[in-house]
Amino acid sequence: MNLAAYRPRPPVVPPLVVHRSAIPASDWHGQLRDGALRLVWGDVAVAADVALTPELRALALAALVPERAVVGRGSALWVHVGRPEPGRLEVLVGRGARHTAPHPLRVSAEADLAPDDVVRLAGVRVTSVQRTGTDVARWLPTREAVALVTDLVPLGFDLDLARTELDRLRGQRHVRTAQRTLALVGR
Repeated sequence: MNLAAYRPRPPVVPPLVVHRSAIPASDWHGQLRDGALRLVWGDVAVAADVALTPELRALALAALVPERAVVGRGSALWVHVGRPEPGRLEVLVGRGARHTAPHPLRVSAEADLAPDDVVRLAGVRVTSVQRTGTDVARWLPTREAVALVTDLVPLGFDLDLARTELDRLRGQRHVRTAQRTLALVGR
């Protein structure tokens, strides 16, 4: 006697993130309007009752991150902290490496990244909290960067280590800006 028909079906587990292209437009807009879904970034959403984590934010960006690239700067800050939401995804590629293909939602820059500078969140390569804080201090205006770097301190950003890293970068772009930012964060 075959009992397969009487066995319960395994539950269908919905995906963690929903891409707009995966469901009909009417369902997408209806679920957003009704509050069943909420946008994470771009055309990616999650169920409204799901807490947004760094892993979910990284998943939301995954389709735009080539394997040779790393989510960096302001985009990495958003992944780690959840603010400010990037208008365009910033990815970093190694110096001399082939840049990413042009995409209206992505910009790329060259950067030297040590193995400790990169972490994987939900399979997506993202700069570490330490590297992200140092980059934000370097590449954003001091007025904006102070509050954002301060948000990284509870996540493990080490001001003394960042100062040491910046000392090794003397003569490179925006190092003095980063030093001013870190001095203000340290107050």
